[in-house]
Amino acid sequence: ASVPTFLLGLYLILIFSVGLGWFPSSGFPSLADEGGASNLRYLVLPSLTLAAPNAALIIRLIRASMLDVSREDHVRTARAKGLHPVRVAIKHIFRNALIAVSAAFGFTFAALVSEAVVTETVFSLPGIGRLVVQSILRRDYPVIQGVILIIVVFYMFINLLVDLAYARLDPRVSLK
Repeated sequence: ASVPTFLLGLYLILIFSVGLGWFPSSGFPSLADEGGASNLRYLVLPSLTLAAPNAALIIRLIRASMLDVSREDHVRTARAKGLHPVRVAIKHIFRNALIAVSAAFGFTFAALVSEAVVTETVFSLPGIGRLVVQSILRRDYPVIQGVILIIVVFYMFINLLVDLAYARLDPRVSLK
C-alpha cells in the first residue's frame, strides 16, 4: 500500500471524526453502556483503515488475472462455440482468475494481523494487537508467547483454507 496504515487511520479520523463529526475518533464503549447495533459506528473507521489497502490489492489482482485468463485458448473456444458472454465470464474467466487471487488471500490475512496492531493503537481499541503492544512494553513474555501462538495457529488455518480453495478452483490439483 502506498499510504501506511497508521497514516490512513489518522487521515480518516481527521476527515470523518474531527471535520465532519460522523464517527467517533477512538475507543469502544462497554456493551453494558450502549446497545449492540449502536456500537457498530465505532468500528467503521478502523474497518476502513484495515480493508481499503487490502481491497485495492485484491481488486487489482482480480482485474489482472481476468485479463490474463480472457486471452487464453479455452476462453476463445468458449466464445467461438457461441456461449453466452456472462456464462463465459463467470464459468471460464472468473473461476480461473480466482486461482491466483486465492493465494493472495493468505498473504492478505497475514498483513491484516500486523496492521491490526497499528490500527488498534491509533483508534484506542481493545484487542489482541493492543494486548501485544502493552505486553511488550511490560515485558510480559508469557502473554507475548501466547498471542504469537494464537496468531500462528490462525495463520496456519487460513493457509489450509487457501489450499483447499485452490484445490477446489483448479481442476488440475487434487486432494490426496
